[in-house]
Amino acid sequence: MLSDAKVRAAKPRPKSYKLTDTNRLFLLVTPSGGKLWRWNYSYDGKQKTMAFGAWPQVGLADARAKRDEASSQLMEGDDPTILRKLKVVAKLEAGRQTFERVARALHENAKSQWAIVHAADILRSLERDVFPAIGDMPIAQLTPPLVLSVLREIEARGAIETAKRVRQRISAVFIYGIAEGIARAILPRSSARSSGPCEKGVSLQSPISFPFAG
Repeated sequence: MLSDAKVRAAKPRPKSYKLTDTNRLFLLVTPSGGKLWRWNYSYDGKQKTMAFGAWPQVGLADARAKRDEASSQLMEGDDPTILRKLKVVAKLEAGRQTFERVARALHENAKSQWAIVHAADILRSLERDVFPAIGDMPIAQLTPPLVLSVLREIEARGAIETAKRVRQRISAVFIYGIAEGIARAILPRSSARSSGPCEKGVSLQSPISFPFAG
């Protein structure tokens, strides 16, 4: 069983060697002096090794915690290495799901329901007033202040009705994103009921629940 002192004291040798801990966790010490955390496990009849990072960035306690988490996943019938890869892929995909990408997907899916002129007006308003400000941001990372700042810019030029329509269209993009599992509601309904309206007539204090075609 390893200790912090044993890990610190481990010296490189001409060939890589292992210092074992409990439950198949071990420290791989390389000839160059690297100290790498590894965990051996068996899944579907195959022997596998999972990497948990390098010491000292990952300490002994952290390595054990990672092992325990992976071991729990294994006990539930999952391959922890596959789960890690899926998590990375999901994170990368979430980063690619920008507000503009989601909005254009919604527009493409819904435009057949509208008159050509109306469909063009919806997209044009987003391209003019929304995409330049938040279009390239992942929709999952958008916050109420960011969205509100977009509406305030529209209000500042005196276009109150336009701000209301844009708010409806932003709301619809969030509804679509939530349904697709790539966005989250940026305000709970409880706060919507308890909060008063913002000045100048446009508010994000009500929940995201407006039709796209407004």
